[in-house]
This record gives sequence, C-alpha cells and structure tokens, in this order.
Amino acid sequence: MEQKQGIVAVLDALGASTYNEREISQFLNSRERVLELLRRTANAKEVRGDMKIDLVTTFTFNDTVLIVYQTLGPVTFKDVKHFCLLLRKFMVDSLEQGILFRGSVSIGNFYVDDESNTVMGAAVTDAAAWYDSAEWIGVNATPHATLVIQGLFKGRKDLDHLLVDYLVPLKNRPSLILKAVNWPKAFYVKGLRPVKEGENARAKFLEFLTRYKVPKGTESKHFHTVDFFDHCVRLWIEQKKLKAKKT
Repeated sequence: MEQKQGIVAVLDALGASTYNEREISQFLNSRERVLELLRRTANAKEVRGDMKIDLVTTFTFNDTVLIVYQTLGPVTFKDVKHFCLLLRKFMVDSLEQGILFRGSVSIGNFYVDDESNTVMGAAVTDAAAWYDSAEWIGVNATPHATLVIQGLFKGRKDLDHLLVDYLVPLKNRPSLILKAVNWPKAFYVKGLRPVKEGENARAKFLEFLTRYKVPKGTESKHFHTVDFFDHCVRLWIEQKKLKAKKT
C-alpha cells in the first residue's frame, strides 16, 4: 500500500448500537443520504479546485464513518479550511437526518488499499483513539491535530466560523482545550441552514437534538452539545459587534 498524507475524521453515531430493526433501517437510509450530501459538498463551488472529489473517500463500519481526505502534499491551512467546510455541512445534514455524530479529526500519514477497501496508519490510529472520548455531539481535533492546526494557523482567527478553540468535555478525564468544528454556525449561514423563513435557529437545533429519547446516563452529552451551540453563537455575535465598530 502506498503511503498518503492528509486529514482523517472518525465519527460514530450515538445510540445506534441499541437500535431496533426499524431504527436500523432508518439509520442506514439516513446515513446514505448524508454521505451523498457529503459527496455533493466536496464538489461544491466553494471547495472545487482546492479539494478534488476523488481525493475524498468514505468508509463505513456498523455505526462508524471514516472520512479521508488525501492531500497532494503536507497538509496546509487551505486543506484544513476545506475539510472543515465539509464537516460543518456534514454535521448539520446528519442532525437534520436524525443522526447524532460524535468524533475526532487527525492529521498525518496513512495507507489506503482500494482493492480491499482498507485504510490504516498513524493518522487513522490517532483519530480512532479519540473519536469516542468527547462527551457531546460534535467533532474535535485530537490533541496532536490541534497542535498541528495551531502551527498552520499561526494565530489567525479568521476561521472561527469553521474551527474554534473550545474546552471539550471528555469521558473519564479532565476537559482539554481543543480545536472543534463550528457546526452551529451553519444554522445561521444562508444556503446551509436547515431553518425555514421565520423559524428560530436555536429552536430548530433543539428540535433535531430531541427527536429521540435521551437514555439515562447520556444526558450530559446533550447538555454539553447545547453549551457548545450557545458558545459558538455568542462568539459569532461578538465578532459581528466588533466588525460593526470598525466600520
């Protein structure tokens, strides 16, 4: 297998392991719709040219999805930007389809074997080690990827609409400040938001979040997700006020 470079996301669907036959069928149909929307996003105007559709590959294992982006060289600032565009849209599409994904993003080397539909290597191992660690619905960079991204960003803050620094709540360990995909912002972006005219974005988000029961012991994941949504919205409002003062 040839060694590749790029970005890897490992995501699992919360609650899918307890689905009954009807829910499994619904999940598989919803997952296929979401993956098709992902393929469309990878070929959308805003990423076309920098991210070729044939460089984005998905793998599915039970309730887990891997999204692999093979870059043409070492990962760059633009690569991170375009991959986050994909993940932001993917998360909102998933919520709308009733799938609550939680996962992690890694950066580095990996191997892909198309014949056996296999992907493995350091970047996959890193993402797989952290994908189920966060106590929420969302996507965060691994500690290693967070440091790599900080180096690529060099203090830039103009991508807060895609990727934010956040104290991510972790399972059985102290919270860490990691880079997290700012998917809540998509609820306020024209062309992305799953909100009809006159609907409240936060109310629509809560509607998606509460479509299914919240089993005892998992409630913290939902409340942490609401906290993150509100944090991202506050950040967006503060940035709008700062821009207004400068003009």
